[in-house]
Amino acid sequence: MAHTRKVTLVALGLLLAVIGTSPAAAQAPADDSWKVTIAPYFMGAAMTGTSAVAGREVTVDVSFSDILENLQFGAMGLVVARKGNWGVGGDAIWMALGANGSTPLPSVTGTVDLNQGAFAFYGLRRLGSGADLTFGARVNTLQAKIRFNGPGQTRGEASKTWVDPMVGLQLRTPENGKRWHAQVFSEIGGFGVGSTFAWQIFPTFGVNLSKSASIEFGYRWLDMDYETGENLTLFKYDVLTQGPVMGFGFRF
Repeated sequence: MAHTRKVTLVALGLLLAVIGTSPAAAQAPADDSWKVTIAPYFMGAAMTGTSAVAGREVTVDVSFSDILENLQFGAMGLVVARKGNWGVGGDAIWMALGANGSTPLPSVTGTVDLNQGAFAFYGLRRLGSGADLTFGARVNTLQAKIRFNGPGQTRGEASKTWVDPMVGLQLRTPENGKRWHAQVFSEIGGFGVGSTFAWQIFPTFGVNLSKSASIEFGYRWLDMDYETGENLTLFKYDVLTQGPVMGFGFRF
């Protein structure tokens, strides 16, 4: 995970540098009318990482091929409103995930049930005709249950809520009347305020059904590294959640 985080940081830095030095992007005219986009999505999710509740730790490794087998429920949606060079947005994610995992003891296995919510609120600044800088915060809430199967079967349960400051970059194809469009949303955050570190990459590809509606396909990676307490009070959530998304976009 550490390698992936470094790659993400470097990629974001390079993209910001390229866009910031592009004369064409800087001089592109902005539309001064309000534009609102609403996009509900559905997501299948897989998990890779480590979770700990009440000091008991379990390693979860569910591959993409196991998504349908382990998915309980996933849904998300976003709203973005733009006017000129500025805008505001919100992104809501709720996922119910379940999986079997291993523990440091070979004779003990674990079952993990996670209800995870992530609610982002952000502003955006237009950098060019196909790029926005985003900045804001994400409120994370997690309800975790871990049951250990083996000698002296035990279970742990806890709920935590924390806030991560976030900054990101969104790149998109120009609005040129074509039947298709694409965009990539990426962000980093946490910085020790909430999570030690958090990042997200979310590319999508859309096909326009009309001037105001489209069908969207994509894949989302969302990683959080949060830890609080120690020993018997240890709560840890260092998990990469990923999976395909499908939904609809509505533009007003």
